[in-house]
Amino acid sequence: MKKLVLLFLSLGLAFSFGAESVPAKQILPKKVAKKQSVRPVQEKSKKAAGKFATRCNEDLNQVKSTIPVTSYLANVTWAEAEARAKQLERFEQEMPKSDMLPYFAEACSLYVELLKLYTETDRIEKNTEAAIQERQTVMEEIEKTQNAIAVLRKDSLSALQNDLLAAKNQTLETQEEMKEREAHANAKQDSLLKASKEREATLLAQASAREDSLLRASKERESELEKALAEERAKAEARQKEAKSKLNELQSKLIQVTQDARGIILSMSDILFDVNKASLKQDLKTSLAKVAGILSVYQELNVLVEGHTDNTGSEKHNMKLSEQRAKNVMDFLVSQGIDASRLTSKGYGMTRPVGDNKTKDGRQKNRRVDLVIQDKVLLGK
Repeated sequence: MKKLVLLFLSLGLAFSFGAESVPAKQILPKKVAKKQSVRPVQEKSKKAAGKFATRCNEDLNQVKSTIPVTSYLANVTWAEAEARAKQLERFEQEMPKSDMLPYFAEACSLYVELLKLYTETDRIEKNTEAAIQERQTVMEEIEKTQNAIAVLRKDSLSALQNDLLAAKNQTLETQEEMKEREAHANAKQDSLLKASKEREATLLAQASAREDSLLRASKERESELEKALAEERAKAEARQKEAKSKLNELQSKLIQVTQDARGIILSMSDILFDVNKASLKQDLKTSLAKVAGILSVYQELNVLVEGHTDNTGSEKHNMKLSEQRAKNVMDFLVSQGIDASRLTSKGYGMTRPVGDNKTKDGRQKNRRVDLVIQDKVLLGK
């Protein structure tokens, strides 16, 4: 898993700062770099895809037909993988001898494995739904069987009563004949009741056996699904732990990295903002760009951006300032390529202090912007 994360990080960073980050002046002579900058790109675009890009596209095409159309994550991952494959093709055309190409190709293979995992998860969910539907069908069959037993019992008793009534109406027959007929009727009643009970017992035994079999199968499938979900949660916890180890590199006097029940907390001092304003300083932008790079590797992580102030000034002013700072941080992350659907911003003003507002040090701790980062799989448990 650690290797997977490192390769995804390498892929994200390399594709972000790959061939496009090489200045034209380093490729062309100084006198002709500006004039000839268009023509080499046009010539390279005519070349066929290299072996790494070709292999990546072939692997993606093999799994494309198996991607479930109803899975949002699978389709988003496919779109990302397709975009990465195109970037790999351009990068290989511009830098065919780069030592990074094998790592990018291995990252493409990891995208393929991730798409296969989404396909298998979709298959398990569909099988579970089919098992539930099958169990419902069996319950309906049991109900029909019970109704049939009730009708059979009613019909048997009705026939017996008719026989007894007919025997009593034979007033012209001798007492001996009446006794014989009564005995015959009793024997028939016993036979019918016995047959009815045997039939009922047989049907109930068959229905019970069928229900037990389906229940066992359903429990086995539910157990498999719970195991798969537990594995997903374990992977999510591992991803969050690995992400925190990378975010710990941003630890400084101005940025504190902690963790609580909500997830990983990046607390940024208001020194990283202009005084009493919501605009971001360059140091904060640099740190946020690194955070965006980590988030681009861990696509499962969502972020809540929280703005906080001390009690200096009016409540209305502090609330507006905290909201604007949180929104500006979120907008900057979006500008760095993070999907807005993964981000949420909220201002709390002076309502959630972590220090004593009566002291200078306490007020400085309260003036902050927190990034609350948590894996979306853990959010859904």
